[in-house]
Amino acid sequence: MELVGISEIAALASVSRAAVNNWVARDPSFPKAIADLACGQIWEKSDVMVWLSQNKILRENNMDALSNLEIGNIYTHDFICKLFGGDAKSGTYLPQSKQTVLCGCFTKNMNPGAPEKILVGHGPRIITKAERLEAQGGSIPVFLKLGTNQWAYQGVFELVRLSRNPADFENDAATVDRSDVIAALIFRKVDA
Repeated sequence: MELVGISEIAALASVSRAAVNNWVARDPSFPKAIADLACGQIWEKSDVMVWLSQNKILRENNMDALSNLEIGNIYTHDFICKLFGGDAKSGTYLPQSKQTVLCGCFTKNMNPGAPEKILVGHGPRIITKAERLEAQGGSIPVFLKLGTNQWAYQGVFELVRLSRNPADFENDAATVDRSDVIAALIFRKVDA
């Protein structure tokens, strides 16, 4: 038996904790908690997964929306947050939910080789996100910032490697006058 709380359900559904609390309080079809502990209510994960699936809320169902994205079209941060969830709203370059990187939001003025090469700065949160993506592996949808609240969808890109070899990033860092770069994320576009 696997148990989940409000935070875990929010991550599964790519919604906020407030949204989950709303389901619990207002939707009589939402599964009943199996226990009410000092830290909050807990549910059996399988019951919650069935409910999320029946209500078409599961993150996997967002793949339908992903398939409707068109390369080159412009999307807002709000749209990206609603589609993928995670912390995209806070301006991070690799929005995530829990330990999973959900997409990439990059700027050309900081990454002249984007979306194939993303320069990684030395800040602890910045390198941690890059390492998390490296450990996760796989591919993510990528957006490039064109202007204020304008993000162009580039397609799905697979992480090839996280490189700490200066030869992979020194020239690009110099091009945009960045002295903080300690690594580069190297991507390749996934064929549709």
